[in-house]
Amino acid sequence: MPGSAAGWRINLWVCGSGSFINIIAMTIMLPFLPHYLGTLGDYSERDTYLWSSLIYSLTFITAALFAPLWGRVSDAHGCKINLVRASVGMFFCMTLMGFATTAWQMAFLRLLAGVAGGYTSGATILMAKEAPESHAGQAQGVLFACILSGSLAGPMLGGFLSAYVGMREAFLLSGALILLNVLATVFLVREAHVSRRHTAKDRSRKRPLNASIWALLIATMALLVANLSVEPIIYSIVDGIDHEPLATSSAAGIVLSATALGSLLSALCLGRLADRYGAMRVAMVGFGVGAVLIVPQAFATDAYTLALLRFAMGLALGGVLPCLKAAIKHLHADAGSLGHIMGLSTSFQYIGQVAGPMMGGVVAAYWGMATVFHVTAAVALACALMLAAVTASASQVRDV
Repeated sequence: MPGSAAGWRINLWVCGSGSFINIIAMTIMLPFLPHYLGTLGDYSERDTYLWSSLIYSLTFITAALFAPLWGRVSDAHGCKINLVRASVGMFFCMTLMGFATTAWQMAFLRLLAGVAGGYTSGATILMAKEAPESHAGQAQGVLFACILSGSLAGPMLGGFLSAYVGMREAFLLSGALILLNVLATVFLVREAHVSRRHTAKDRSRKRPLNASIWALLIATMALLVANLSVEPIIYSIVDGIDHEPLATSSAAGIVLSATALGSLLSALCLGRLADRYGAMRVAMVGFGVGAVLIVPQAFATDAYTLALLRFAMGLALGGVLPCLKAAIKHLHADAGSLGHIMGLSTSFQYIGQVAGPMMGGVVAAYWGMATVFHVTAAVALACALMLAAVTASASQVRDV
């Protein structure tokens, strides 16, 4: 029944598996995208790289722009209908990518996927509304773990399918998986807290976001910056330190995978700690410990030490995002606009996904690769101090 323990857990199972599938679909093309473009036209090596970057980035740019809108749709009409809309949109986009004949068509479909998609952000909103307050961190942690798992499984599955089945078939199979997700969402998701549609008078009464919510949104963006700042230069970093007997590319992949593995384990654990000790406090400690673990990465002399430090950093920072989501739910009293706030949070995530690698590349180009770690640690530390100030302010208000 909706609202029961079984009800929200079934929703979490469907939303988690659906987010896993959608992230697989978003990342399945990574291993073969340049090669796929080669089958669509006679592109130079430079044009292939440019098209590959544009095609992959367009989805996240449009998703960031439209996430608040779909959050409002969830507030006005319910989360389930928004999840069905997003999964149907992704089904058509991914399936049509398997029939694309030009790079322009691929770019348009990826752009449309960002506009029409948004299943993972919709799942976040649904679980923020449906999960009991005592399990809010756990629910967000499980969702984030599913998203991370999808980002790890997508490229691996794409590489396997493109090699043994076919590149176009990889898109068609991902579309088929999303179709299963559509059916599961339609028949299994039950929504107990459907917000009434707000009138203009209701909307005019909404208060502006307070400083605490803005702090959480900024921390959400900064978290992605901290996690992704070294990704564009990781090959160069590993190439400059001892990585024998592995090739540079293999060692770089291990370093990145170590971070993802630590984040995955953390997402499953820190959410429960947030339910017990407070989401804001756990996020604050995660940022602080993460900052401490980032600094020595600049001085690592071999890839294995760097991988261990990145794994530990993943443990510290990986579960922070679910904590920030849970804290937003706790602080935002207006349940009727929770979807809009969660949509904004998703937009800040996507901005961080773009800003993090850009910052890393620019800092490395002008001040050196070691400086990237120092700047990233400063970002994490600034977030820890900001959340500490917000926590202290909230404590003073309660005391009064």
